Amino acid sequence: ELVVLRDVCGRVRQQLHAAAVAIVAGGPRRCDPIAGDGGRVDGAVAERAMAAGITIAPHQHDGRVEAAAPIHYGGAIVGALSARWPIGSTYDLSRASTVMTMTAAAAAPILSAALAHRQRPKPAAPELIGTTTAMVELKRGVERAASAPFAVLIEGESGSGKELVAQAIHRASLRRDRPLRTLNCAALPDDLVEAELFGHVRGSFTGAVGDRTGVFEEAHGGTLFLDEIGELSPRAQAKLLRVIQEGEIRRVGENLSRRVDVRIVAATNRDLRREVEAGRFRVDLLYRLDVIRIAVPPLRERAEDVPLLVDHFWREATSRVASRATLAATTLAALARYHWPGNVRELQNVLASLAVRCGRRGVVGPSALPPHLAQGSAAAADKWRLDEARRTFDERFVRAALVRSGGHRGRAAEELGVTRQGLTKLMARLGISSSSPARDTG
Repeated sequence: ELVVLRDVCGRVRQQLHAAAVAIVAGGPRRCDPIAGDGGRVDGAVAERAMAAGITIAPHQHDGRVEAAAPIHYGGAIVGALSARWPIGSTYDLSRASTVMTMTAAAAAPILSAALAHRQRPKPAAPELIGTTTAMVELKRGVERAASAPFAVLIEGESGSGKELVAQAIHRASLRRDRPLRTLNCAALPDDLVEAELFGHVRGSFTGAVGDRTGVFEEAHGGTLFLDEIGELSPRAQAKLLRVIQEGEIRRVGENLSRRVDVRIVAATNRDLRREVEAGRFRVDLLYRLDVIRIAVPPLRERAEDVPLLVDHFWREATSRVASRATLAATTLAALARYHWPGNVRELQNVLASLAVRCGRRGVVGPSALPPHLAQGSAAAADKWRLDEARRTFDERFVRAALVRSGGHRGRAAEELGVTRQGLTKLMARLGISSSSPARDTG
């Protein structure tokens, strides 16, 4: 449906010689961009058309000519078709209202179908791997955040997966078909913050050889992920606060204000409340960002998820280098015992390095691990015999399969490659009761 709606916008733009045409969904007080062709159209004219319930003919407003027609379906207003022309356009706009009204009527059932498709529930956060209680709670938090329109603050250590959480929130939200843009605030020099956030016009500063949109405009209608938000300077914090409060941006070197509809998802590895107490972070900005808070647990607090993560990252790494090597049980045990100060990112990098350094076939033993991991394995060798390591990982993988199947033994057995009777015997040998799926911490 979205492809068809974009094509409709393109045809209307061509027919009316407009600078931009867009279709939005929503009601009189809110609008969500669905499709468009050309530049961005200010949502205010669409909101007025939906509020009035009638077509607004082309008229001059804030240095541009604009028009909009409400889209009616099933006795209700579900959106609007809007268009923009530059001042001084020589095209005869007398028939624009008729064309837009007829197009709005034709697009109504397509828009309704697109909205129905967007509202279908989807599984939450399949990219967040783990079955421990901490991960179950994290996925529930992602579901709650995705279903609400408010700002989200993600807290967690470096490498714990904050960006994956932000992506999961966006993909499960009603904005999933709109852009997701990411900006690492720690990498922003203070003199370039405004240009990166809000864009600039040609000649506004040395090196500005052309107009450029900022991440706020690029994310219009979608989500803006601001990573390491605690690294912003006080000046940049003030600029960001103003945009969040007013919903408008102004490109560097330009006097024209532009409306933006962006959902902010911010992430930090700092305690922003302590940063506020220390005078390094604005309390009013914290209030704006900390509407929905999600804490990402470090890997050491969900060690039972390490086997699942190892399996996932090892398959991913070996497939990229065409390797058929496997990890020994003692290697898996060493990986599970390590405390992972670099969290999931460190685990992923260790496995990628192993896949490259080791042979394309055979079994990778613990001696192939980096020294700090191998030493930890040797120190604990008297506590972990090979049979204990195998039993521990068998139990964790069986429990994980039962959790993923919702306790359905037939599906779990199929996933594990054994018969239902074989799974029952395996569960008895490992001491796993029939109520084990609820005990997802392993």
